[in-house]
Amino acid sequence: MLFSKNKKWLFGLFIFLLVNILIISITLGIRIGHHGESISTAINFLVRVVYLDNYLRQNPLLLGSLVLFGYLVLGRGKSEAILGALKTAIGVFLLTVGAGGLVGLAKPVFNAISGIKEGGVVPLDPYLGWTSANNFLEKGFGAANNFLTLVSFTFIFAFIVNILMVLAKRFTNTNSIMITGHVMLQQSSIVTALLYAILFRQVPLLDNGGISTGSQVGLVLIAGIFLGIYWATASVATLKITNLVTQNAGFAVGHQQMLTLFTSYKIGRFFGNKEQSAENRRLPQSLKIFEDNIFTQTIIILALFAVLFAIIIGYYGIENVLNDKFNGFAPGPNASATAQKAAKEIGATWNSSFSGANFVFLIFGGVLKIIATLVALMTGVRMFVTELQQSFHGISEKIIQGAVVAVDIAATYGFSINAVTYGFLGGVFGQFLAVFVAIGIAAIPGNSSSLVAVPLFITLFFNSGAMGVFANASGGWKASFIAPAIIGFFEIIIISFALKLVQDIVDVGIPVGQNPVLTGYLGMGDWNLFFGIILIIGQFHFVAGWIAIFLAIIGLILLAQAVDSTNQHKKTWLQKLLKIDVDLVKTEV
Repeated sequence: MLFSKNKKWLFGLFIFLLVNILIISITLGIRIGHHGESISTAINFLVRVVYLDNYLRQNPLLLGSLVLFGYLVLGRGKSEAILGALKTAIGVFLLTVGAGGLVGLAKPVFNAISGIKEGGVVPLDPYLGWTSANNFLEKGFGAANNFLTLVSFTFIFAFIVNILMVLAKRFTNTNSIMITGHVMLQQSSIVTALLYAILFRQVPLLDNGGISTGSQVGLVLIAGIFLGIYWATASVATLKITNLVTQNAGFAVGHQQMLTLFTSYKIGRFFGNKEQSAENRRLPQSLKIFEDNIFTQTIIILALFAVLFAIIIGYYGIENVLNDKFNGFAPGPNASATAQKAAKEIGATWNSSFSGANFVFLIFGGVLKIIATLVALMTGVRMFVTELQQSFHGISEKIIQGAVVAVDIAATYGFSINAVTYGFLGGVFGQFLAVFVAIGIAAIPGNSSSLVAVPLFITLFFNSGAMGVFANASGGWKASFIAPAIIGFFEIIIISFALKLVQDIVDVGIPVGQNPVLTGYLGMGDWNLFFGIILIIGQFHFVAGWIAIFLAIIGLILLAQAVDSTNQHKKTWLQKLLKIDVDLVKTEV
């Protein structure tokens, strides 16, 4: 055989190079020989149209190719590699379908609220935040300028930075690699969109409404460096405490709240005794239903939109946004221009939920549609993330022997079921207490600097529930409720203020009426607290934003020097300086 079983990927690489040589030869031959163009013009067409427009800017093709290459490297065979690439591309399209339906339903309602109270409401949910950031990058700069694939480049570059950090673990004290693909993509979208808003907003847009190639490259580089270092250092901070929770399972957490988990564990000891574990207490059976994603998501979203529509109808007047039979959103004859716009935009999507039904049923039907779009969105995510995770896991194993993988937070839930529910309930209490505080501040007459960030199920169950697990490990059942409640309260206050400032950014590089958090934000612990502080600092001036990002990167690197990575033969310089106890691994003689 020309290639052994373990070298089959070389065949794939050979085919890839051959296809690209043919593409380059044919394109340049036609453009130069047939059209008589200069070499520079032909190369510009090759790069800009053939590669950028037809491949690198097409997210399904880009991610599908990544999986194809990864499977070939793993020696999975051509059939499995092709099938994985197809599933990835189709999954991305399914994600797009779900995201489009979600934006179509949510955007007109939030626009109507913004017309009542400047700033309005932003739901906290990783999928809504992902969709909002992607929509900004895809359509926020005009129809001719789709920058969504910048997310994929950030994603790939950040993963490379994560691997480089682990390769240099002798100096960085990091040995964990993120493989939770959906989380990595969500964070890549949020960071790419928001770092553009706070760091590159001073860069003038081009005549076509787009951003320059230099700005795109710079954005991907800084977003990738920041994320890659965050993945490497924040995940390793969870390694030792995850071993405590999982009885030395040997993996780290790679999710949305790694720094917050570390914080909740550290403060948990102040609120209770770890011997009084939540796992020794019985929970009411009536609370178990709230662990079901569909049920709880439906209840929370229904309550959210019921309140929003009550505000819209109360403000604009029922006769101005509903027709005479109250069976659809349509402006009345005396409606103001703002009310007409709101009614028409909402009616275009919500009237079709239960066609011809009373407006109460239209709202209920619209909420069910939102849940359906979320299910479609998450189905697409699971479809391509499964392929990405297998590909990335294999690549990391091939490159770095003995590296620890950082996995989804759900992997820890089976070790501390009761603590998840205590944390969930504590998060509900603390975060919604903060929501009421934010509503009260927003209701102050003359106050235009407030926004209400509302947590949904995923941010409560997989954020507060996770904090409950780690707080329980250091402080028992009391800490598993109290720590998520306290942290959750400050999460909402900080991110409500930060997102309002992001919405208020008006600069030469931000198109009028566009912002990356229009219909949602990631909403998890690290991104509410720590990234929220960066957003607050960055809104004052883009230079302040660069300083905040630089200090955050330095802080993350120092954190890795301080924590026990569980695989150390000697202390780091910072551990020696701060006299931190570390369980050193004995070197075999």
